[in-house]
Amino acid sequence: MIVRSVDAGWTVVFHSSHGLLAQRLASHLDVEREFPFWFETQVAIGLHDDVHRVYAAGKCERLTMAGAPRDFTLVPMTAETRVSEMQTRIDDAYRKHSWLGVMQSKHAECLYCGEDTSSDMQQMLDTESERRETILKRLGIAAATVQRTYDWMHFCDRLSLILCGNDVPAMNRSLEITTDSEGSRSEIWQDEHERTRISPWPFLTETIELSIEQRTLKQLSLVDDAELGESLRAYQVELRIFNIFKN
Repeated sequence: MIVRSVDAGWTVVFHSSHGLLAQRLASHLDVEREFPFWFETQVAIGLHDDVHRVYAAGKCERLTMAGAPRDFTLVPMTAETRVSEMQTRIDDAYRKHSWLGVMQSKHAECLYCGEDTSSDMQQMLDTESERRETILKRLGIAAATVQRTYDWMHFCDRLSLILCGNDVPAMNRSLEITTDSEGSRSEIWQDEHERTRISPWPFLTETIELSIEQRTLKQLSLVDDAELGESLRAYQVELRIFNIFKN
């Protein structure tokens, strides 16, 4: 869940909704003719954060000590669970299509390859790198093409998270979306007229309109994850609209 504090309580956006917004962003990009399997890439972007969440009675993994819903960045997870969850996502993606698996595998590498990577995660990433290499040989696609395609997946993922979290800075202060593998930096900001803008502009049209479903939790404190799950089901779905303009 992507959680933000508001006057009425907390806004909550499910990660599956975030993925759908990322896929919608990809559908507006002006890049289709440049990459193989672009339709499958869009599907991979939409599914990249899908995972079944259990809101269990007696558990407080998705609640703070005060009983408030936790943003996903604050949810504790063991190294073993993280590896298992990521491997499940990759395997599920491969079962749908080889290219989806390649993209999900690259996403795991982007998220978890670093100095603080656990030994189990590093072993999984190494195994997946070998798996990708075998599949790319079969598909006849160069690793550089995979990286450039993933750059767009990463862009859509990050932009969607920024929008879902209502994190676009105001007063012409820019925020980095991503810097791609070739060093090109994308930024987002809100101008003096409170219009959201992106540079460089990657989309087919000069403006795009998007939406996301969210819920506003007004209950200040919850007992456990099960009550959180029930509350999220009970509260009315709200539609938030985004309009983004070419700089």
